[in-house]
Amino acid sequence: MPAYPKLAVAGLCLVAGSQVAVAADPAPALLNPTPASGWIVTLGGSGQIGPKYDGAKAYGPSGTPSLSWRRVGEPEGFSAPDEGLDFALYETSRFSMGVVGDLKSGRYSGSDRKLFGMRDVPWTIEAGAFAEFWPIEDRLRTRIEVRQGFHGHHGIVADIFVDWVQPIGRFTLSGGPRLSFGNQAYMRRNFGVTPEESQANGILAAYSPSGGVKSAGLAAALEYAWSDVWKTTAYARYDRLLQDAARSPIVRTIGARDQFSFGLSTTYSFKIGG
Repeated sequence: MPAYPKLAVAGLCLVAGSQVAVAADPAPALLNPTPASGWIVTLGGSGQIGPKYDGAKAYGPSGTPSLSWRRVGEPEGFSAPDEGLDFALYETSRFSMGVVGDLKSGRYSGSDRKLFGMRDVPWTIEAGAFAEFWPIEDRLRTRIEVRQGFHGHHGIVADIFVDWVQPIGRFTLSGGPRLSFGNQAYMRRNFGVTPEESQANGILAAYSPSGGVKSAGLAAALEYAWSDVWKTTAYARYDRLLQDAARSPIVRTIGARDQFSFGLSTTYSFKIGG
């Protein structure tokens, strides 16, 4: 209740010779509400059609789960479908940095008879760090990820992302250029052919690539918010293999420099705690 009616009531009571106890004003509690508590957890999954391995001509399906979380009241941040799963250790409205991880499918000789004699490259966990900066807040984002491979390969990879983010009602359209790098250990594991493999295969010539730029490309995504909790995203990416990756016999002889991928993902958000 506003203050002035209380003063009016007190004045009338004094005129009548009455004594009235006026309750403490609850306004300060309303002006300083208790901060929201708890977490918003977002679970999701995606299905994708893409090359069976780096440089492959043949395509196949794959799927990955996703998980993210934020505090209640914290705005939902932007993430592109082709970036790694991250956790920010330092964050402002325009800059963030932290740890990142990704899971990469491998290359198996059973997926293509032309890979006969080639050693398998098993699935790989890649873990490292990311940094993200918004030159134009909420519209233009730049991001870099540097990751070390474990299990399938033990090389170092780096990916650069640039995205323009444009909300259109319930839709959000985003996309921009991509640039990928790999060090020598990564390139030799994924694009190299040893003399022993060349002799066993009979098609692929021996090849020992160096580190450097792996590919350049473009990515785009269109997200639709069905409600506050359900969202669906359709996305596509194109990469052109470059330099030593493009010169690999795995690409030139039995594969393709142009790599396309298409996917569809759905997420569901819910609150816990608080």
